[in-house]
Amino acid sequence: MAKLLMEDDLNRRLVAMLQQDGRMSHAELAERLGVSRPTIIDRVKRLEADGILNGYAARVSPAAVNKPTVAFVAVRYKDNNEGIEQRFIKALEDEPDILEAHTIAGEDALLLKIVADTPAGIAERLRRIRMLGPMVTTRTTMVLETHWEKAGPSPFPIEGAGKRVKPK
Repeated sequence: MAKLLMEDDLNRRLVAMLQQDGRMSHAELAERLGVSRPTIIDRVKRLEADGILNGYAARVSPAAVNKPTVAFVAVRYKDNNEGIEQRFIKALEDEPDILEAHTIAGEDALLLKIVADTPAGIAERLRRIRMLGPMVTTRTTMVLETHWEKAGPSPFPIEGAGKRVKPK
């Protein structure tokens, strides 16, 4: 069903507008998209129910909360026990300065995005990560400058991906 919902141009434009401003009211969305408010409400409900829109959140700048130091951490662990791995991933989720965790292919098992106040803060978080799991090793890449981050993938086909929905 998700594929069919996203084949609809109105749904794609609606998702793109919500990616730019998730707080936009149904009335404003309806006006900008040239449809009725009930149509927007129905579309948003269907997109949420189908898992296309899977939440709304404030995007907080790490620097604004005194955590301007960002790093990506590749994690390896020697134990291939599924239960231990799941407990480790859950423990990582409970760490407030680990913003993302991805299972990856290759020599590493996970890729994490972490933030801290200083490089020394990153080192402290790395120690905590290594203590959370059995035989965990890490490899860290420090971010020097973030140029941009996106709120999610474009709802448009690749040929229309570069076109942004302009607010009125």
